[in-house]
Amino acid sequence: RIIASADRVYIADSGQNRILVTSGSGHVLRQYGSESPGFIDGNGSAAAFNNPQGMVLADEFLYVADEGNHAIRRIHIHTDDVVTIAGTGKAGGELGSPAAMPTAVSLKSPNDLAIKEGDLYIAMTGLHQIWRLSLITNTIEVFSGSGREGLVDGAPNAAAFAQPTGVTILGNRLYTADASASAVRCVNLVTGGVTTLVGEGLFSYGGNDGTGTAARLLSPLDIKADLAHKMLWVSDTYNNKIRRIGVESQFVSSLVLDRSLDEPGGLAFHDN
Repeated sequence: RIIASADRVYIADSGQNRILVTSGSGHVLRQYGSESPGFIDGNGSAAAFNNPQGMVLADEFLYVADEGNHAIRRIHIHTDDVVTIAGTGKAGGELGSPAAMPTAVSLKSPNDLAIKEGDLYIAMTGLHQIWRLSLITNTIEVFSGSGREGLVDGAPNAAAFAQPTGVTILGNRLYTADASASAVRCVNLVTGGVTTLVGEGLFSYGGNDGTGTAARLLSPLDIKADLAHKMLWVSDTYNNKIRRIGVESQFVSSLVLDRSLDEPGGLAFHDN
């Protein structure tokens, strides 16, 4: 996965268990974690990650979904300190009620993050849910999803996701790339209710463009919001494509490139 700021690019070098920070021209400026997998807080390369995935940047902090450690990590980009803010390092199961000590709660394969007004939204891929971690009250809870695998719209405790991987926020809506459903889902940030933007079921997939459920995706892994144009950009991984979706029109189209892609897994926007 990858995200960008005005003068930096942050890369989750998942296979080497580290986070790299580069200049816009690709020069490596910082490294967090070493090549060896581990679950260690510390400074810079003295810390350890295990298959880090999605990230989000907020103020002076970089938040990381450390999937292999089933944890959320926070990097202070000025001091280079890495700390764990949620997760025990071991895979967990169902969370019944909000918990007041996120570092005592076991997560399961968190894959991506989005942030809004002090709330960190987590694509909890292993549990087919979206969780919410309040950075203000330091509490964690299930925000949406029953925990059953499927493509079911409805209230937060009745809706079903299928391995949500990427998350992004546009206005009062969170959009997720629901990988195993080959779908894009929309979660109301006020109510937690879920609707489907693209996709029809666990076995409905393909590569054709079109409007809403007439279009098809194939295991999309990442999604980013284009705030200026009210568009969603999706790494349609197994179709080897980048797709764009109009939030209002729900029209899905394929980006035409001058070269082929090979299972794109992430994308980033800056000053869009």
